Amino acid sequence: MADREILSGTRLVVLSLPSLAFAGYDLARRVFLAPYLSGELALQVGVVGWLVLLANFASIPAELLAGSMGDHGSDRLGRRRLWMILGTALVLIGTAGLLRQGTAPSIASVAIALIALVVGWALCNVTHGAWALEAAHDSRSRGRIFGTRTLFGIAGGIGFSAIGALQVAGWPSPFTVIMITVAFGALVLHAALVTLLPDRAPAPDRWRLASLLDPLRLLFANRGNRQLAALFALNGAHAAITTTGYFYMVDNGLGLRGWAPTGILVQTICAAMGILAAIRIGASLSAHALLRLTLWANLGLALALPLLPAGSPVALILWTVPFGLTSAIDFMALRMLLGARLDAGGAPSGKRAAAHYAGFHLPFNLCGAIASGLLFAGYRTLGFDPRAALGPEQTFAPVLLVPSAAAALITLVSLIILADSPLDEPAGAPSAMRMPPETVTEQV
Repeated sequence: MADREILSGTRLVVLSLPSLAFAGYDLARRVFLAPYLSGELALQVGVVGWLVLLANFASIPAELLAGSMGDHGSDRLGRRRLWMILGTALVLIGTAGLLRQGTAPSIASVAIALIALVVGWALCNVTHGAWALEAAHDSRSRGRIFGTRTLFGIAGGIGFSAIGALQVAGWPSPFTVIMITVAFGALVLHAALVTLLPDRAPAPDRWRLASLLDPLRLLFANRGNRQLAALFALNGAHAAITTTGYFYMVDNGLGLRGWAPTGILVQTICAAMGILAAIRIGASLSAHALLRLTLWANLGLALALPLLPAGSPVALILWTVPFGLTSAIDFMALRMLLGARLDAGGAPSGKRAAAHYAGFHLPFNLCGAIASGLLFAGYRTLGFDPRAALGPEQTFAPVLLVPSAAAALITLVSLIILADSPLDEPAGAPSAMRMPPETVTEQV
């Protein structure tokens, strides 16, 4: 009865709407944050690298805490509402603190604002995901929930990419415009979620300090989980490098000033098309095979990146279109594999929903943070400075070669792990890899 109630049209939309705001935040943090720090705030590239690294790392302990405590909540407010309210408050505080910085900002104040913003979104993300996981107890119902969230997330990504692509005289940076819109949207959409969606009573057992490690224990429960965690980690590193480096690649590596937001919009639209195609393909192709095909495509695109000619928008778009088409499919396939393993090991609902949802985000975010730091270390080592005037010395070596080599290496390691992975069919469990389209999980 509870499943049918939550899956009714209005409540399904209410549960999915926050994905719009999260798509904008994710785009702003991964793509536009570094140019905002080095451009509008005029911080040195070394400082920008440390701040981006801090922003990526700050979400890890927050998700660990949310994953272990998120099922307990409050007797008065319920299992999820307390954490959603707290996370939203931190989002608003962090956004205001980050955007009020002047031309000579304090690095400490920027760092504190970033931490508040990232921690707030981590709490909201885990709470939202756990709320969705326990809204249903079968793969078809969860597929309907997460599939709808995917569509809202893609729609949000396209809309916010369009905001970033607009070049209106007098407007602030894309990061500023997107974050103002995201903060207002989070306030409204999270308020609707807290007000209109039923919440369960807190978990009956008392929270213990040892529970902080519950999400980590899930990663090492068996060989299949360890290999899947490794694939999530490598996917996080690949996503961090390709998204963070895209803006610099276009502006500095190819000498196409102002084309990066347009490329991101094209990339996002193509990602939506790629997801829709993958959903249809996934009806007859295993998640293992889908992931392998996507990784091979990623490898080819990484190797082609240094060959792009400078100053050619056509070449940029011709590379961006296939990159966008495949950019979301690997993460989707990983979620399909995760869903099958969770179903085989027991439904990821009830009091452990938050721990399950947070567990595999830990290696994804951790390796994403490390990879973004290494990306900026590579930039510094090869002498790239985005504040300097565009010159021939910045056309190839650091801006194109560093992300290309890193993405190719990450993809090769992923293919090696996948070749030895028992993820296709857990022992003793019925085949769950050949999923119907509606079982596709959400894109964060």
